Amino acid sequence: MKLSREFKIGLTAIIALALLIWGINYLKGINVFKKTATYYVVYNDISGLIESAVVFLNGYKVGNVTGIDLDMDNPNRIVVEMNLENRIELAEPTRAIIRSSSLISGVKDIYLEIGNGPATHEAGDTLLSEIEVGLFDFIDPVMAKIESLVTSVDSVLMVMDAGTRANLQYAIADVHSVMASLKHTLQPEGSLARSFANLESISENLKQSNENISNVLNNLAAVSDSLKQGDIQALMEHLDQTFMQAAELFKGIKEGVGTAGQLVVNDSLYRNLNRSLASLDSLLIDLKEHPGRYVHISVFGKRDR
Repeated sequence: MKLSREFKIGLTAIIALALLIWGINYLKGINVFKKTATYYVVYNDISGLIESAVVFLNGYKVGNVTGIDLDMDNPNRIVVEMNLENRIELAEPTRAIIRSSSLISGVKDIYLEIGNGPATHEAGDTLLSEIEVGLFDFIDPVMAKIESLVTSVDSVLMVMDAGTRANLQYAIADVHSVMASLKHTLQPEGSLARSFANLESISENLKQSNENISNVLNNLAAVSDSLKQGDIQALMEHLDQTFMQAAELFKGIKEGVGTAGQLVVNDSLYRNLNRSLASLDSLLIDLKEHPGRYVHISVFGKRDR
C-alpha cells in the first residue's frame, strides 16, 4: 500500500507535535508515561512558586506543580495543582508547605508533611496549606528599616553643630577601638583562642582520665553497696541504745546514785578519804624515822625498848 505525500506530512507533524509536548513536559520535570494523581492546595500568597516547581517528600522528588490559578470568586485564594506519583499514599492530614529551596535565587518549592491519621487522601483532594517564612521574607523589612534609619541619621547630622559632631566622632572612634580589640581577641593568637585551647586541653585531660574516674566511681559504688549490706539501721539502733545507757549512767551520778554518784555529790567521802591518806602519810613518815617501834629484831632474844 502506497502512502500519499499528504499522509506522510501529517504523520510527521503529529509525531513532531507529540515529541514537542513530551519535551516540554520533560523540561518541566513531568513524565507523561508515569501514572500520577492530582491534588490541590489553596494559598493566599505564592511568591516565588512557579509552574513546574518540584514537590518533595522527605527530600525526595515525588511530583511537580502543574498549574496555578487565581480563584476569580475570591482573589485572596490561589489554587495550586500538583501531580504526584500514583504510588504515594498521603495520610490525613497532609500539609503542603511552600519553602525556599535556595537562598540566592529565591525560588520556592512545595514540601509535603504526611499526617498520622488512619485515613488517606484520595486523588483530587485539597490538602492543607502552609507557608514557611524564609530569609528573604525578613530582608525586605530589615532593609526598609535600615534605609529609614540612614535617612534619620542624615537628617540629624545636618542639624548638628560642630561640637556635637566632634563628640560623635569621638564616640565612633571609641567604637572602632572596641571593635579592633574584639577583632584581636578573636584572632587565632588572641585570648579567646587561648581560652578555647586551654578548655580543649582540660577536656583532653578529662578524656584521658576517664578510666581513672570510672574506677573511682566504681569504688564509691562498691563502698556504698557494702554500707548498704552492713545493716546500717541495726548499727544506728545499737549506738542509740549505748547513748541512752550512758545518759542514764551520768544522770545517776549527778543524782548521787552509787559509789561514783556519792563521790561526786557527797563531799564527806572525799574528806574521810583525804584524812585517811593524811594519816597513812604520817604513819609512813614515822615508820621511816623510827622503824624500831614497829620491827623488833634481837640477836640474843632481848627486847629493845
